[in-house]
Amino acid sequence: MKHLICTFLLGMLFFSCSEKQAKQDNKDSDSVTIRKQTLSEELPPPSDIRQFRWFYSGFIKLVSLHADTLMNKLIHPEFGLHIIESQGALPHMVRVKDFAEFRTLQKKSFYDFDAHILICDLREEELPKVDCNAKDLYSKSGCFTREINNLKDSKVWEFCNLSKEQEDLVIRSVQTITRTVVVTANYNYYFSLIKGGWWLTFIDMRKPCQA
Repeated sequence: MKHLICTFLLGMLFFSCSEKQAKQDNKDSDSVTIRKQTLSEELPPPSDIRQFRWFYSGFIKLVSLHADTLMNKLIHPEFGLHIIESQGALPHMVRVKDFAEFRTLQKKSFYDFDAHILICDLREEELPKVDCNAKDLYSKSGCFTREINNLKDSKVWEFCNLSKEQEDLVIRSVQTITRTVVVTANYNYYFSLIKGGWWLTFIDMRKPCQA
């Protein structure tokens, strides 16, 4: 819980300070302290979909700001973040420790897409299925989430040419996944609820029907 609140409030503070003058810093600090106390009292349990939507809205804000330092705070110190891409017919997986340093196989940054794509009604319902004849290559379009871990059953890491040590870490990390988010016009995101805090543990950047 503390991790979730602090990360989101840091994002709010980062955005706020970029628009205000330095002489208002003390006032802003007091305001953040009050908001933190209020949010701590009013937030539902971490597993509640309302809190996850709140967390996810903060995640979208950080992506839109390209806020590398704050995005890095979403990476669990033990399990890390793994990003999956396509390398021809085979998947490619890499552990990411710093969003500023990450480059795709095409040498692009993670933020090389329109962040507005992520701003949509996050619906908690059955996740869309792949449909190669559909516009977004899914059976329905939009943003969807479910408490499901379909990455675990895919065993995608077995095809990524990882070392034994890397594969062991991925297997332990994938077991922590609590929620899957499918943004049909973007990527699949996997979040883990660990000791009361939400963490971004996997991003699958592969497009369906590309093999």
